[in-house]
Amino acid sequence: MKKIIFIISIILFSFNPAYSNVTVKSLGGTVVSANQVSTSIQVIEDIFLSLQFFLKVKALDPYITNVSNSQYKIPINQLYLNDGTNEFQMQPNVEMTLYSENNPQLWGYKKNYTCIIKNIGVLPPGTYSTKLQFQTQMAIMSYNTVYNLTFTIPINQEVSSITNPVNIKLTPENVFETNVNISNITTPQILIKSNDDWKLILDTSNLGNLVGKYYFQITGVSKNVTEYETSQVEILPNRQYVLAKGKPTVTEVVSGNYSTDFVNIKYMLKNSSEKYLKEGQFKNYVNYIIQSGGE
Repeated sequence: MKKIIFIISIILFSFNPAYSNVTVKSLGGTVVSANQVSTSIQVIEDIFLSLQFFLKVKALDPYITNVSNSQYKIPINQLYLNDGTNEFQMQPNVEMTLYSENNPQLWGYKKNYTCIIKNIGVLPPGTYSTKLQFQTQMAIMSYNTVYNLTFTIPINQEVSSITNPVNIKLTPENVFETNVNISNITTPQILIKSNDDWKLILDTSNLGNLVGKYYFQITGVSKNVTEYETSQVEILPNRQYVLAKGKPTVTEVVSGNYSTDFVNIKYMLKNSSEKYLKEGQFKNYVNYIIQSGGE
């Protein structure tokens, strides 16, 4: 009887713990909403046998930083790890216990966490990164791994017009004037929204037949416009004209919101051909295109 008890004691001592390891992997995908960003990870602890263990995490960086431009960064205390029940706010170099177990464990632990960055404004596009240290801690030893948490902010751009359609009307009083210059009745205002440097393009690939000579001219711009066409430009088919270029249309990068930015444009019809213009209603289509990059 004493011999059996002695053998069992040796077995317990040999397997406490026999093996342990912690790994972290991304579950993919980034969700960007009005004031937060979220991405998911999975934490796996491989434990053959343990009587007690803790899973801890520590943020090694004070910021979540844009890897292409380090001036764009988010304080680490805006990062939270959510396991579906509990939420843990990260602090720089402060260790937090995500999970603890005082009962004997076989084969380990697996848990999904949503990493949520809260209370943000407009983020410039690109990859953001920070380092998190995950640690398995047991009675006599610990294991840790450093995980590089990354997420990608896409380019977000929109262009719209509050005046549609543009209407140029030739009246009976000026129909026979050979040097008439007629502008559109209401000047279109092109609204721009972008979290990156941008350029606004006028595309005439669907322009159609012209009954006279048409021109455009920019009459006003908002503060984020850094460059724009200042002269009258004749509109020809199958062209792309760069109307304006600008900076991100935000009140403050990272912490701010989108601002209201615009380009005002006037269209003109000129009859200098010494011929009368054909009677009728004519539809000519142009497209406004916004692209990333101000070059």
